Amino acid sequence: MKKIFFLFMIFGLFLPSHSFFPYFYGARSLALGYSSLAFNYDYNAIYINPALLNSLRASLGGFQYQSSFLDFQDAAGHWAGISAYDLKNFQDLNAETKSLLLGKLDSIFAAKNGISGFQFSNPGYAGKGYALSLAKVAAAVIFPEANSILAKPPGDITNDDIASLQMRFIGFQYSDYSLAIAIPLGQGLAMGATAHYLKGRNAEFNASITETPFLPGANAKDFLHFAWSGAEKNFSKLNFDVGISADLGQYFKAGLMVRNVSNPVISTAFSELRLARRLVGGLALRPDDQLGIFLDIDVAKGDLYHNGQDAQPVSLGVEKGLFQNKLFLRAGFLSDLCDKYILGRKANVLYGLGFGFNLGNFLVDFALGLDHMGYMKNLAISAFYLLK
Repeated sequence: MKKIFFLFMIFGLFLPSHSFFPYFYGARSLALGYSSLAFNYDYNAIYINPALLNSLRASLGGFQYQSSFLDFQDAAGHWAGISAYDLKNFQDLNAETKSLLLGKLDSIFAAKNGISGFQFSNPGYAGKGYALSLAKVAAAVIFPEANSILAKPPGDITNDDIASLQMRFIGFQYSDYSLAIAIPLGQGLAMGATAHYLKGRNAEFNASITETPFLPGANAKDFLHFAWSGAEKNFSKLNFDVGISADLGQYFKAGLMVRNVSNPVISTAFSELRLARRLVGGLALRPDDQLGIFLDIDVAKGDLYHNGQDAQPVSLGVEKGLFQNKLFLRAGFLSDLCDKYILGRKANVLYGLGFGFNLGNFLVDFALGLDHMGYMKNLAISAFYLLK
């Protein structure tokens, strides 16, 4: 217990600020509402918590694909509706239409949130105490730029004023070369570290709401693809994650993860994006081999989307094994402790649903992520082969 307390004290010196994309790894993590930091059995421990590699029972290799297209309070849907009007000739619209459009624009620009997402695919391999992976990632975040134009009386707003309303686009295309190791520190206690070498291109730019990609029918995927397809500035960074895992009695397991330990800075055309340290804690309750309840939480608030708005994710998931663990059913949710509403229709909550098959030496997992309105936003497929 003294060792556990000492490590928690050390990790408590790091305060989180920014995270980076992707923010979940593998179909199992997605299905559990993005909560699996305290217990994981595949090579996704590279990203989730490398200390868990010390508990791996068999070597395995595999491949997975996952994608995420998130828009805050259906932002993409609102843009599709707004873009159906002739914004370039705003002054020619009637007063009622102007009032309607300005109300929609004001709600979007006041929220400070927008659209974020990624596409991720990677092969990987893990053995007891080590793992390696090569991931191909495209990621982006889009949010409104501050503008005082919308405070003017509707009759005073000109075509040039509308054209001055802009959204900020930040996009990345890169490869993530990852190597992780784990070492035991005592009975039921382990520590692990992952080195990530990021190499690729990025872009940061503004786009007027009267220009591409703000077109009728555009969706979140279209906006995100527009952001990361413009990546042209080369970058490379070495980054590190450190984690611990601990058995707390017979049924509980705990994990703690410090992401972005090296606190790297990635330069773009507009600014420098600092991937500051982020501290995440996890707890798993496993009364038997067929049931698990998992909780993950960011220890402190942080600007996770590089838009100046704090977030503090919390996630909860449940996993049930059936037919001697030949079939797994999973469900969970992710919410934000900084939001006014944590659950319910008004909350910006995400739900995970999924299942997995254990077919001899093969493990196959599927998962979907749904927003609070029931729209599918995330998808993940993972397949592993056990080398016994």
